[in-house]
Amino acid sequence: MPRPTGPRPIGPRPISPRSCNSSRAGVIGVAPGATLGWDSSPLEPFANARLLLNENARPGDITTPVIATHVIECLLERAQYITAKLNTTGVETGDFTYNGYITRAAKLSATPGFSWLSSELIWQQNGRRVASVSAPRSVAYPTAQAISTVVAPCDGLIWLGDLSLLNPAGNPDVDPYAQYTKFAVLEFGAPYNDGGIGALVQLLIGERIYGTLTPNIDVRQ
Repeated sequence: MPRPTGPRPIGPRPISPRSCNSSRAGVIGVAPGATLGWDSSPLEPFANARLLLNENARPGDITTPVIATHVIECLLERAQYITAKLNTTGVETGDFTYNGYITRAAKLSATPGFSWLSSELIWQQNGRRVASVSAPRSVAYPTAQAISTVVAPCDGLIWLGDLSLLNPAGNPDVDPYAQYTKFAVLEFGAPYNDGGIGALVQLLIGERIYGTLTPNIDVRQ
């Protein structure tokens, strides 16, 4: 029988079961709450920034006490300069917006010093934020769930430079061209978050991150 010569149907291609045999497709059939051992991100060799982000007692409320800090190494790209016309909540005139992908992460104490910039930092998670059992919170801010992570909005610091120059002591001055200043995250996980197609995309290239850099702030004090 001759093959049909009409136009090709429009729509998604059928997915072969063989395409789900990779470890990166392990999200299929995983029990809720199970921990996935993500492979190293293919973007890890191209990472250009480290972030130190505050996890607050009340998630998303940066006025509440800091209960832990999160170190995120990522590939970031500058997106936009914020003018007075674009000024809005969480984005100030003179800031630069950045977006990119998380390559690896670790969770530290609320006062980590310069250990977050150490070349010998022990990483705990590839591709996305670390989620773990929360530290005990005050009576005013009781633990809402057993497992938590840093969420947006959150503030912290950025070291944007040549990561290969970092040393065991975590000296931020090893790269004279690096930007060491304030950074605030406005969104994690866009555009799909971690469910559905997002579960596949994040496994491949990491969790997406979007935030603002405030230049020329002395954060060493």
